[in-house]
Amino acid sequence: MDQTTRRTFLAGAAGASLAGLAGCADDDVDGYEIWGADQGTNTIYIHEPDGDGGFDEVDEIDTGAEGGEVPHMVDYSSDYEYAAVACTAGARTLVYRTEDRELVANLETGAGSHFAGFSPDDEYIHVDAIGEEEIVRVDVDLENEEFEQVDSIDVRENDTIVDAGIEDGSPICHQYAQDGRSLHTMGPSYHDAALVIVDHDDFSVDRAYSGDDIPTNCGTVSHPTEEKFYLTAGLPSDPDADPDEDPDAAAGVGDFYVYDTAEDEVTTVESTRGVDAHGFWFTPDGEELWVLNRETNDGLVIDPETDEVIDEIDAFGPEQSDDPTESDAPDIMWASPDGEYMFVTTRGPNPLSGDPHAATGFNPGYAVFDIDSRERVDMVQPDSDNPDSDFHGIGVRPIGEYDGFTSPSY
Repeated sequence: MDQTTRRTFLAGAAGASLAGLAGCADDDVDGYEIWGADQGTNTIYIHEPDGDGGFDEVDEIDTGAEGGEVPHMVDYSSDYEYAAVACTAGARTLVYRTEDRELVANLETGAGSHFAGFSPDDEYIHVDAIGEEEIVRVDVDLENEEFEQVDSIDVRENDTIVDAGIEDGSPICHQYAQDGRSLHTMGPSYHDAALVIVDHDDFSVDRAYSGDDIPTNCGTVSHPTEEKFYLTAGLPSDPDADPDEDPDAAAGVGDFYVYDTAEDEVTTVESTRGVDAHGFWFTPDGEELWVLNRETNDGLVIDPETDEVIDEIDAFGPEQSDDPTESDAPDIMWASPDGEYMFVTTRGPNPLSGDPHAATGFNPGYAVFDIDSRERVDMVQPDSDNPDSDFHGIGVRPIGEYDGFTSPSY
């Protein structure tokens, strides 16, 4: 199996170029499967392309049977042989062997375990635990399938974080930069937003920025070849807020930030041209970065070479309206490794996370977008008539041989 994984790029991409990635995402993919997390029914649905433009369900995982209530996010080991699923209400992280869907670890990582991500070398899993106000470190031995919780960073007691003036908020999401650090957004509200940067080798806080400086509270993704990092900041609009007294609350916020990890400074702050900026994802060739707005059900396509907007997506979910209560709510996205599709989860009528004003949707499942045309070509909805269905996390796992880049989750 010749797998050029995402973390291979993070480990050695500093001297590479986007031109080196171009053409990698093509027909060199034997296949892939999509893991869609229905946090409302404690189910992970696994689909594969059927060869005719559709997607067949090939398996289901009942996370609730293992105490994994509200499976929120999915992340993979560098070889995609293991999947970590953070379960917010279950206060735990479940680790599955992906080939046979067998549970190999049930880790009590704490209340509000929101995102669990493998380190680039697969030696650790770091978990952003909202309810514990901690970044939790799990020691990993994949060869023997052994996992042990060994340390944590309490954001209320860490001197670097406290000295930065971060008094509220909890770790939300993170990903790994090329320089051996992980960048963690704080939240969940925009009012709790901040950024904490961790040296993931010695598990110490390298630096921290308060919300006054970098109010990021959601998405995190590293540029595939350059020493820069992307983050999102989102806030739903509040129809009861006074626009004169609190314009951000009244109108909502949708921004993305570009952080230079070599110089440790923000180089770009741009509007996402919508409200409640949330998930985003690179195309496998590294030439486009897609970003979505949850409340306004729309988004942008960004050129990561210049960080300029090159296109807009009018609607990720099929129900679109100026009234967010009448519109679909997209959340997280992940590209197919062959570069053909972008998969975007869409929320249900009774969302278990996020502000209901922004996160309530009509078509729980995930939208399938043709990357070249930017058009929605399918909706995959395994439990569409169930009012509890509420899709949030998603992951795409290459099967067999492939040669390309798949960007890290967030």
